[in-house]
Amino acid sequence: MIESFITVVLIGFTAGFVFSMPIAGPISIIITSNALKGNINFCTRTALGASIIEFFYVLVAVFGLSVLFSIYSSFIPYMLIVGSIFLFIIGIKIIRNKIKLEDIENSGNIKSKVDKNGGLRTGLVINLTNPSLFFGVLTSSFLVLSFASSIGLNTGGLDLLVHENVTSLQEIAGDELSKIDSTYTPTINGEEAEHSSYTLLLSVIYALSLSIGGFIWLVILSKLLVKYRNKIKIQILNWIIRFLGLILCGIGVYLLWNSYEILTT
Repeated sequence: MIESFITVVLIGFTAGFVFSMPIAGPISIIITSNALKGNINFCTRTALGASIIEFFYVLVAVFGLSVLFSIYSSFIPYMLIVGSIFLFIIGIKIIRNKIKLEDIENSGNIKSKVDKNGGLRTGLVINLTNPSLFFGVLTSSFLVLSFASSIGLNTGGLDLLVHENVTSLQEIAGDELSKIDSTYTPTINGEEAEHSSYTLLLSVIYALSLSIGGFIWLVILSKLLVKYRNKIKIQILNWIIRFLGLILCGIGVYLLWNSYEILTT
């Protein structure tokens, strides 16, 4: 039991840390743009809010609460609309906010309007209204846990659960999970996947470890950007931030179009 706990913690933390590294998602873009402005507290709170939602998504994905997903899936187009509007508004605010020389010279955090509103709500709303996050954590968990089990690590049966979830949710999700090779059939001493208090505890530990790993990477990223932002000229810094804001607006428009396609098909 202890062996599976340690294995799940290490796998979850590593997966959360590594899979959070690409700076392409809405959360990473928001944190990057605000870190370049010096808003370290805002970045930390945003990362915390995002990690809280990620924890629940991972728990649902791993433990296999497919009934909850069936209910959740019916709200996806409406959540996409809310998320797209939210991202577009944040993108516009980022584009309009300019950094001045005194902001770079001041040490510590910049007290901007965005910072006063806090970042916890931003992280919560963006990840909650991002259905692709669920499919992302399900896919990554399937790959990581399957690989860990194939090399002999004791995952406590979580690879069995995730495999079962992928197979059952492919019918519901359609194209979102079509790229996952669910023909892989993990086995642990010939046992079948089962939902129990033990596997629930392992799922909670895995979800918590993964969300903590992602949170720590985002905090490290924020601190590195805040520390070295004074190495970049103010004009270039402002252009980078505006570009990130435009990307957020683009993501917002893309999500809005996706919601339209879902509602009209």
